[in-house]
Amino acid sequence: MSRTDDIYKPALADVDLPILTLDNNWHRLFTQTGETPEIKRLEKQLNKQLKEQGRVNEEKKKLRAVKRKLMDEIIQLADRYGGSRDKDIEKVMDHHKQMVEECSSRLKALEQDDLGIQEQMKEVNYQLMLRTMEVCYKRLEENQEEIKSCDDWIREMREELRKMVIRKQGSETNTYELYSFMRNIFGRDAINIFDMHYNPNKYRPKKKEEGYIE
Repeated sequence: MSRTDDIYKPALADVDLPILTLDNNWHRLFTQTGETPEIKRLEKQLNKQLKEQGRVNEEKKKLRAVKRKLMDEIIQLADRYGGSRDKDIEKVMDHHKQMVEECSSRLKALEQDDLGIQEQMKEVNYQLMLRTMEVCYKRLEENQEEIKSCDDWIREMREELRKMVIRKQGSETNTYELYSFMRNIFGRDAINIFDMHYNPNKYRPKKKEEGYIE
């Protein structure tokens, strides 16, 4: 772990981080970014620890059930025979008590194992969070650069569009004035004859504010 990674720990000390590999939203992040080899390694390690924790918890559950059953049987034997001495019963009770002690000892060891696994998982989960943040913020930065590039292109295209609109309007105005001057000079009849030769639909201008030239 680098010193850079350490700087976040004090600030995150009271933050309850979820186990990332159990969070569907975490998996969905990588439909946008893709996982790095380091993230895949940490994910595999964390899942392995989760599996081990599950095994430990299952064993604790079974041992608690066995211990509870043994203690119930000890109480039943003690109640049934009261203070009478019976070597066979005493032998059974001694065996049960020994089994209870073994269960308690094993449960204590499992609790220690569980605490150790939790600490390991916490550290791996923390590292996985850091690597995830690196990937996501890198993608966010790339997205911002792409957004800026698109904004610049849109701005340039708007300027080009504005220029083209001005050019188009200038050509439309020139066409209208030129056609009007030709009609004024040569007259409508002469222009109509030439229109038939030169294709009137191609050259005859139409301006909404002026009306179509007949």
